[in-house]
Amino acid sequence: MTPSRAARRIRAVKLWPVIALVLVPGCAPPSQQDMQTAQALQDLGDAYNDIRLQQQEMQDQLDSLRLVVARRDSVIRILANLAGVQVPP
Repeated sequence: MTPSRAARRIRAVKLWPVIALVLVPGCAPPSQQDMQTAQALQDLGDAYNDIRLQQQEMQDQLDSLRLVVARRDSVIRILANLAGVQVPP
C-alpha cells in the first residue's frame, strides 16, 4: 500500500464511530412526543380536509341560491313586462 492509501484507510476507520453515532439515533423507535406530534399533524390534516369539504358544500349551496334568484328575477321581469310595469334594471 502507498502512504496515501494507508492514510485514507485510517481516516475511513476513524469515521466509522462518527457514522454510527449519526445513524443509531435514526434507528431508534419513536418517542412518545414524536407519536403525539404525528397524531397532532394527522388531526390537523383531517380538520383541514373537513373544512375544505364544508367550504365546497357551501359554495354549491351559494351557486344553487344564485340560480334560484336568477330564475325569480326572470319571472318577475316577465310578469312585469306582461303587466306593462317598468322594472328598474
